[in-house]
Amino acid sequence: MRKIAKYIIAGAMLVLPMLFIGHKTEAKDSKGNIVVVIDAGHGEADSGSIGTTQVYEANVNLAIAKSFQKYLAQYEGVSVYLTRSDNEWMTNTGRAMIAKSLHADFLISVHNNSGSSTNSGSIVYKSISPLYTQATNDMGNLINAKLEAIGIANGGVQTRPDDRFPNEDYYTLIAEGVRAGFPSIIVEHLFLSNPSDCELVSNPDGTVKTDMTDKMGQADAEAVAEYFQLKKRTAVADDETTINLRKNYGVTLSTKDGSAGKWYSNDTQVATVDENGVVTAVGAGAANIVYKVNGENGGSCTINVEEVKPKSITGGIDPTFYETADDMDKIDLSTAFGFVTYTDGTSRKVALDTVGEVDKAKVGVQDIAVSYQGLNGILRIINNNESYVPEVTQPVEPDEPLEEETTVEAVKTEEAKEDAEETAEESKIDVKSVIKYVLVVVIVLLIGGILYLMENNKRHGNRYRRRRY
Repeated sequence: MRKIAKYIIAGAMLVLPMLFIGHKTEAKDSKGNIVVVIDAGHGEADSGSIGTTQVYEANVNLAIAKSFQKYLAQYEGVSVYLTRSDNEWMTNTGRAMIAKSLHADFLISVHNNSGSSTNSGSIVYKSISPLYTQATNDMGNLINAKLEAIGIANGGVQTRPDDRFPNEDYYTLIAEGVRAGFPSIIVEHLFLSNPSDCELVSNPDGTVKTDMTDKMGQADAEAVAEYFQLKKRTAVADDETTINLRKNYGVTLSTKDGSAGKWYSNDTQVATVDENGVVTAVGAGAANIVYKVNGENGGSCTINVEEVKPKSITGGIDPTFYETADDMDKIDLSTAFGFVTYTDGTSRKVALDTVGEVDKAKVGVQDIAVSYQGLNGILRIINNNESYVPEVTQPVEPDEPLEEETTVEAVKTEEAKEDAEETAEESKIDVKSVIKYVLVVVIVLLIGGILYLMENNKRHGNRYRRRRY
């Protein structure tokens, strides 16, 4: 019994404190994964800003987004999707609806800024909605910090309210994310109007400098991994392990004894492996990944890569917002298009098979049914006339003044204040956690003590009976 009591005490001391650990989000993926959607801003005829080297922002955004996806897909417990994986364009509302169709936990839009030739560094726009202010602020600060670590000036986290609705986000992608039920941010990685910034991500001929955009995407991925407390997907090449991966996802392999070896793939059309044992799934099928030490086979691992399948369809139409009845009357649904998202995280622009009907008299948000090759989705339009008030717009309390767009210096000052307040609040939370932990330990010790006394009394009773009889 005493042994049992000891086990109870030890187990409770390890397990019960876990009851007090909070979670930032609930995974919404059918596989139980966190869902992160990465949006490469602009695309197609919309080049975005044009840098001092004549590089197009849309191309820089896409390079960063692809790197972001590559590195984040090396972590466990996360599904990663791109709103566009080629030089294609989708409306900002449509980008948010793509994330909605995938049940996103977070939408991060990749951009690069433009301003004066002296503006420099990264700026993240968070949501002003009370629903997601904290989440978007935390993610924004993490991304800025990771970018700062690779040499990009930290311009802070900012907000921008809508001109018409001061409690609504100005940026459509952020506002529509709030309406759809998930946090969204816009990351302006640097200023293409600044020659020094622009030269970090582009060559003199206006092409993208991929070594730097790769580092920036990796920094973004590391920030998201830290926010969601993700761990790298790892395995040992022990001749017995089989790993199932989706295309574009990865795993880091190690040798059986921890020694350094040279890695090889027997089918690079299915999976590739680099000198560090990082495997990337590139096509459906099975591949054997082996490592050799001094020319001798040291171990292997089987990689099964799933077939890529379409996952969702989302419609888009330009324009998405209509101000008057005449504008609504002019809607031409034949110009609608779709974006199919696939299980490997990529997307492709398509011509829709069917598009439903629009109610031209309806004010506000209207979701029209669309389909493509058996997939069903929505096309969102908004009758934004004078009587329309966004559904999630909430009044600001008198003691909560509206945030205004600020300078970088003001943002840093405010952030320092917020950090101090957050530290103080975290200290309060930590004290509460310690008190709860101590109470649990005391209760468990009392239970253990009672069990011990019961066992002790029982042993004394047995001795007495043995003497009596």
